[in-house]
Amino acid sequence: MPLPGDEHTGTRIAHHRKRAGLTQRGLTQRVPYSYSLLTQVESGHKPASPDLVAAVAKALSIDVTALTGQPYVTELQQDRLAALVRPIREALDLYDLGADPAITPRPTPQLVAAAEALCQLVRATKLHDAAVDLPDTIAEITTAANRSPSSVLWAALSSTYRTAHDLAVKLGYYDLSTVALDRMDWAASRASDPLLSAVRQYMRALVTSERANTPSDRGWSLPGMGYWSSPLRRGRGRPLPGSFTLVRASSLPVRMMKTR
Repeated sequence: MPLPGDEHTGTRIAHHRKRAGLTQRGLTQRVPYSYSLLTQVESGHKPASPDLVAAVAKALSIDVTALTGQPYVTELQQDRLAALVRPIREALDLYDLGADPAITPRPTPQLVAAAEALCQLVRATKLHDAAVDLPDTIAEITTAANRSPSSVLWAALSSTYRTAHDLAVKLGYYDLSTVALDRMDWAASRASDPLLSAVRQYMRALVTSERANTPSDRGWSLPGMGYWSSPLRRGRGRPLPGSFTLVRASSLPVRMMKTR
């Protein structure tokens, strides 16, 4: 069955769902997302969040990249993909060892720009390039932040951990995405930036909420942060785990607002 000419993630989801012999309601019984949200994603009226794509790919037993349209990943042999991810995993594991004496970091503005460049690569779905550059950037910013601590550097490091989370989800390494969120919170606490911590807490709460299959009405989108529960927006239903306070989207920095 050929894909429609107007191709986007939603049309790919519909294509592979039909190949699996599932109706839209049949698919929503296998993923923690509502029928309403799935129909809007498939029709292109709402974007597909990375977590939704990952859940659908798992339910359909296909690669995430079959839905996101990243052919270079599907062409990789499994061992090559593992080799690409391994340095990222190591960089996350070595987060608390302090400065690396072998590294001479670039000036802070260049490091901040490097962290943002990684975000841009992920947004452009250039996952291979992002995965190659990410470990060294994490190591360099970690060294700089330990030698000359500043909220700017810790925030930049938190951003690289967010990038690691996004990469891990898109490549199907869900255990690694959880580790990356923990590292993001660790760096955010050193940046003394409650907003960064709140972003991480919402991301974690969303995963917890979706796995528990509550609430049932989903589809409220905050740019750059996937879908949040509309009952919270409407002032009804149960709060997400942790009793988090909702932040106005207009108060978020532009860097955090951009969709990856």
